Amino acid sequence: MSGSADRALAARLLVRVEGGDFAAPLLERVPGGAVRTRVLGVLRWRALLDEALGRHLRRPLDRLDPEVRAVLRIGVLEAAVVGVPAPVAVDGAVHAVRAVGKGSASGLVNAVLRRAVRTAEGLRRDGPPWVRLSHPRWLVERWIRAFGEGRALGALEADQEPAGLWAWFADGAPSGLRRHPWVAGAVAPDGDPGTVLEAVRAGRAFVQDPASQLVAHLAADLAADGAGPVADLCAAPGGKSALLARRLSGRRGVALDLHVSRTRFVRRRLAGAGDAPWLGVAADGRRPPLAPGSVPFVLLDAPCSGTGTLRRHPEIRWRLSPDDLPGFARLQRELLRSAAGLLAPGGTVLYTTCSLEPEENEDVVEAVAREEGLEPVALDGMVPEGAGAVRAGTAGVRLLPGPDNDGFTLHALRRTDGSPGAGS
Repeated sequence: MSGSADRALAARLLVRVEGGDFAAPLLERVPGGAVRTRVLGVLRWRALLDEALGRHLRRPLDRLDPEVRAVLRIGVLEAAVVGVPAPVAVDGAVHAVRAVGKGSASGLVNAVLRRAVRTAEGLRRDGPPWVRLSHPRWLVERWIRAFGEGRALGALEADQEPAGLWAWFADGAPSGLRRHPWVAGAVAPDGDPGTVLEAVRAGRAFVQDPASQLVAHLAADLAADGAGPVADLCAAPGGKSALLARRLSGRRGVALDLHVSRTRFVRRRLAGAGDAPWLGVAADGRRPPLAPGSVPFVLLDAPCSGTGTLRRHPEIRWRLSPDDLPGFARLQRELLRSAAGLLAPGGTVLYTTCSLEPEENEDVVEAVAREEGLEPVALDGMVPEGAGAVRAGTAGVRLLPGPDNDGFTLHALRRTDGSPGAGS
């Protein structure tokens, strides 16, 4: 595929993402990395690109045709972020806007990009953090208040880098792979990814972010002292269930997901994890087909806003607003009440999200703990020191996005009164 064709395809995909599609499934079907770099780069750096472009347009950027807007963003990205020589990036954008059927805008593209590139370079050095690091202003200010400027800016910077290919092997990783600094068993290619990708295709390895792997390891540690079946209430895509099943060798378990198609994927992952006697079941975690008070350990990795995964799914940041958080929290409370109702006396639920927002984490946990009579379990000492975890609420921990991990928040609650909860 030529450079012009790559740019044109990237522009068309960006128009689809702007219309509501998610980038990851669109890019799965695109060969090579050039289109992927442009699409994800524009989504990561959109605030910077738009600020630079907006200063040189006579009308608002959102009034332009979507294809023209996408080509302009690609041109600024290439020259100001990727390092393509500015004349090459401008010329490529002019050819691309013609290729997407908007040749009448080629003069505008040429004139605006020549000025916008210099502006973007200056903004990368001196712009405010929400422009320089290209996140919504409300989120930047919220994280600085919550985590302090240094930690918040570190997380924002991590979001601007592509997520690495991390995996774990069902029967031990071969030599020659890079080991994660604080998640046992997590490995990444040290150069050519062929060894890992071949093992993934053969079902011997599982691609999974290290922070997500850590959730499964903590779940296994919390469940290890008990007996009887364990349950994962929101299991898809199945990585945590498979690793948990591997760690709890021979222990029975059930992995639930609301959608039949996603449950099939969970079953395939469980099959690749070995001979663990786990079932993959399509069911609503709010109404699980399990007897109340019968499960000694429940993992609930709840659906959430995903603010810990913005490097992996950068379009989320532009779709999310603070007003969306209460809706996530309502569903999360329902799921956590359901998990609490399943707990046997002395049983534990590990509640996690890939969100960094307290509304979806400590606020949910504290409310359900009061309602259900559950006691928090301190997780500080269970998280590897190198993870740089920060306290979340009274006993939870929060992992901020880093160079080798997504962000996650984790809480554990235990039923200590010997009686079923209000959710049973």
